Amino acid sequence: ERMAKSTAKNMIVFSHYPTDYLWSNRELLRSLSDASKHHVEYFGGHRHNVDQSSTISIAPNNNWLVGGGGGWGCDVLKGIPQQQGFVVGEIDALGQITTRPVLIDNSACCVKPPPAPAPKPGPSPGPPRCMSKVR
Repeated sequence: ERMAKSTAKNMIVFSHYPTDYLWSNRELLRSLSDASKHHVEYFGGHRHNVDQSSTISIAPNNNWLVGGGGGWGCDVLKGIPQQQGFVVGEIDALGQITTRPVLIDNSACCVKPPPAPAPKPGPSPGPPRCMSKVR
């Protein structure tokens, strides 16, 4: 609705979810792909990676998965390079948007946390108890 009313040349969309999470809403994906009135730059997160290949394309518009900065964890998807970092976006004087990833060495943030300590043994619960049924 907001896109339909807007006269802006560009629409910059931020979402927690990348476009592949929107697969069941074909109408939304169609509107994000429609470049007849606006150029759309879509930035979604959720997964911990920086890429444009694990998402559903909204060409001729552009989208990024931008959840890559390490921390909690780094996701590994079959066939998708593991890339951590951020995306730089620039809007020039003519209103053209360019984006590019700035990636870091995965070893800087994709470290496995140390294993959790083994639980400490507690007191024995004793032998199993049987509850008799009262009639």
